Amino acid sequence: MKNTPDLWLKEFPIPDALSHKYTRGQVCVLGGVQMTGAACLSADGAARIGAGLVTIVSPYLTLGQKVQGFDPIYIYKSFRPYIIARNDMTIQHFVERATVKGRVCAIVGPGLGDEEYETVRAIILSLLQEKIPMVIDADGLNAFAGHEAKLYGALHRDVILTPHDGEFKRVFPSLARLMTSDRRQAAVNASSESGAVVILKGAETTIASPDGQVVMNDKASPFLATAGAGDVLSGIVGGLLAQGMHGFLAACASVWIHAKSAEIKGAGLVASDLNENIAKVLKETLGIDEKVG
Repeated sequence: MKNTPDLWLKEFPIPDALSHKYTRGQVCVLGGVQMTGAACLSADGAARIGAGLVTIVSPYLTLGQKVQGFDPIYIYKSFRPYIIARNDMTIQHFVERATVKGRVCAIVGPGLGDEEYETVRAIILSLLQEKIPMVIDADGLNAFAGHEAKLYGALHRDVILTPHDGEFKRVFPSLARLMTSDRRQAAVNASSESGAVVILKGAETTIASPDGQVVMNDKASPFLATAGAGDVLSGIVGGLLAQGMHGFLAACASVWIHAKSAEIKGAGLVASDLNENIAKVLKETLGIDEKVG
């Protein structure tokens, strides 16, 4: 099946007169130390798609980072005035506090790097126990290479995995050969095996759900092949999950909006352009403004 707005537009979250920031959902992004831009792009994507409150939580993951004397919180605090940055608590603690006020979605993976995989695995497994909506991307997936059984056993249908080809092969090594010959079936099998929604990114992105639904998003702009584009997608997905959209439909909507945002910019695209164009897609292509009220 081809991905079109007809599949998910009726379920797209639109605020009304009684909406406030907490009813529109909260997103927390785990911020890394070195590649800070990734978490910033993801957080901005979540905010642009409509999440009411977005926070980058960036504690020191290990004592070694603290000894190095570099605290990325200053970068995160100066990024956008509407995105909160905190380093005074773990992301697990943040989620515990945030859920008292309303729905919260966690995004883990963008920009974490490859030096703290054991810690990243522990954080993800702890968050999965909370049964909250969650997006696992990039190094959140890479961290489970060789430990994928632990991840499969903890996932649930409110979790969305967003691998590109390399990440897919690492977290689903038994499907690596199938992915080469039949990407669609590989994504379907991965979703069924893991119990999570899978977005297998590429020129033809495949979105698969554990119950066997599969949607193809083709003709994506080749200019999406740029650093940070995947981080923006994880933010869009997280923002829609936080607003209560069903996981599979949120995945389909996010991939379509992400591709449409790239199409608007075309040549010269950098990842931040995707976030800047989200409002245009919502207003001009989807007609969201006309649906408010």
